[in-house]
Amino acid sequence: MLQTSPNIAYLKAAWAAFAGISGANATQSYEAAGLSFTRINHSTLVRKGDVQVSTMPNHYTRHELRVGFLGRIENEVRKAVGEIEAVLWRDLTLPEGHELVIELEDCLRLLRRRGHRSLSIFIQPAYGAAPEVNVRVEMRVFLDSPRACLFAHAADATTHGFVDLLEEAPKRVRVPRERSYGELASQMCATLNQAFASFPRAQLAA
Repeated sequence: MLQTSPNIAYLKAAWAAFAGISGANATQSYEAAGLSFTRINHSTLVRKGDVQVSTMPNHYTRHELRVGFLGRIENEVRKAVGEIEAVLWRDLTLPEGHELVIELEDCLRLLRRRGHRSLSIFIQPAYGAAPEVNVRVEMRVFLDSPRACLFAHAADATTHGFVDLLEEAPKRVRVPRERSYGELASQMCATLNQAFASFPRAQLAA
């Protein structure tokens, strides 16, 4: 059966393996990066600690190894985003006249180019809409483990510009961490739904 949930242990290990031979560590030895290699027939198994993070042919370049890490990371990221998206559409109460925008393709393009490891999800006024209450939300989800940063602001005729809907929220609410991306999405929905409902204008959560 096809696994639809991302492998969190793999994601953590694969990102660590990629970071160990990229950027400032581009010339670091594989040993110093914590990578080990086992040849089996015409393939090489690559491990970071106890986790297998890639399978390569017996002859490959350092660049090909990095690209291989990112390709497999991308597969897990797509699963993570699918898990998040399902929960958001089910549990999030979108403010009237607003839309949910998940910037998956931009995220994956940056991931493949330079190992970018966060996804932005926005709540914003729908195209052509002019809601009385204007909400701006960013959920910045990190792709190496189930964690995020939340930013939520709203404005209406009673405010002087945008107000921070999470101003009094504790750090664990603004920067949630969970065991899975599904649980992370559920936590973000609960936080945002409560923030929307607490705004002075009742039609916000209509």
